[in-house]
Amino acid sequence: MYASSMLASKFSKASVVAASKRATVGRCKTGPMKRAAWLLAFLSGGRAEQLVEFHGRDGERELLTVTSDRPERLCLRAFEQPPFYAWPVMQVYLGIQLKVIEESSGSGNQLFSWLFPGQTSRLQLDVQTQSPGLLCRIVGPWIGRLLPGVCKDCSSRCPARLHRRGEQLAVFLPPTGGCVYIRKVPADVERVRVAWHWHLDLSVFVFLMAGLTLVLAWRPLSESSVFHAGLGGLGSLVLIGTMVSFWIVKSARGTLHGTIPFGRWLTTLAAAVFAFIPAARNVILAWAWRWLPAPDWHTWLSMRDPFFELPVGWLVFGVVILICLVLVHLGAGLAIRYFASAPEPQGEVEFLIGSDGRRVDLLPPVPVAQRILGWTIWLSGLGLLLSGTHSDICSAMLVVAVLLKDHVIHLVCLVKMWREAEVQPKDLHDLMPASQMHAEASAATAQALAQLQNYLKEHPTVVRKVREDTELTLRRFSVDGSLPLQPEVPVAATSRSSCCLQ
Repeated sequence: MYASSMLASKFSKASVVAASKRATVGRCKTGPMKRAAWLLAFLSGGRAEQLVEFHGRDGERELLTVTSDRPERLCLRAFEQPPFYAWPVMQVYLGIQLKVIEESSGSGNQLFSWLFPGQTSRLQLDVQTQSPGLLCRIVGPWIGRLLPGVCKDCSSRCPARLHRRGEQLAVFLPPTGGCVYIRKVPADVERVRVAWHWHLDLSVFVFLMAGLTLVLAWRPLSESSVFHAGLGGLGSLVLIGTMVSFWIVKSARGTLHGTIPFGRWLTTLAAAVFAFIPAARNVILAWAWRWLPAPDWHTWLSMRDPFFELPVGWLVFGVVILICLVLVHLGAGLAIRYFASAPEPQGEVEFLIGSDGRRVDLLPPVPVAQRILGWTIWLSGLGLLLSGTHSDICSAMLVVAVLLKDHVIHLVCLVKMWREAEVQPKDLHDLMPASQMHAEASAATAQALAQLQNYLKEHPTVVRKVREDTELTLRRFSVDGSLPLQPEVPVAATSRSSCCLQ
């Protein structure tokens, strides 16, 4: 094994030197040398050097070598980072494309990988980033105990989490920067191509909208019976699922002398499922040998009983849906009764007079459960706002703006009033000329007087309801439309605007 390892290492080094002399990364020719190189690398446990082709955002292209003793580091440089203003909603990921050797893509390699999981058949990467975000620094010690995978500190390298994006793998980094360490490449991979990419994270907007809704509308939500019902239904499903999971784990750990409880029943049931249900058998085989096609949900739903041809898939699906609906109904009813508000008082209600003279009714206090629910909703929204963006500065500013919303609106209104203190009518709209105003006023007055004259002619008895001097004036007006002229009353111009009453 040691000799084969040394031979594989020398062969790989020679390949690297030859590739650097050619200054290109080409595909190796299919032949006995290629098969021998792959076989030696496979037997050596991945200790041979392997090529990594790096493509930079500025068009550069570089060949890197990776060994188990000397991992290759790829750090995000300044010109490869997104603009500063895009940090809250942008992510950077290292796209990884693996080119598998053709001879290793058959069923035999997959079988060996399944039988010997300790082989070098996995891509091993590490990441190094800055310290965790603002929320993780605040509540990290408590969250780390409950959810170990959350708020992980990768400032001193930690295993990377791979995501699949189309035909390539991706390792996400924050826009502030970081490094990816390639420690091991699968032995059946001929070449690895990596490059930095930008990604617009749309989940930021979802988190921000959810956080703003919870923070600003926590009181209506805590008092809403619809929200109580939805929370109870979802909580019942989560609770039952958690209890079943704990029971399975406890039963698996509680084996006595190597005997699993209900082991005979489970073995018999598993054997029957494997023998009589083709979809389940195909799933198990697909998990064992990756080259077999796995059945989709259509296949599961179309399963039938081998004896009576009953639609077992649809029956099981219907039973599961029915059980979920029953659990949701029970949880919703319990939550509505638990978080219900106090009944409205009937009859006379005690009250007091406030400092501003208003009446303040003394209503029953808010239940303790509803108060706790309100605080939980508000804190959850605050947590979503703190962790919603990829920039701590932006998240902190957003939280401060939301918490000081009323004060900010008050200041904006004050500034608006201060700016409008010297506003003149001509600043708001176009003024009407004086001649046009007098013409329209005279026309409107003449029209109103004509209507009044017609009304007096049609109802002559109306003039008897006023004083004698006014009655004589109205009778003359109804006959010829004449009115006594009133003297003009001038108004002293003590202000910027003045008018004259006629």
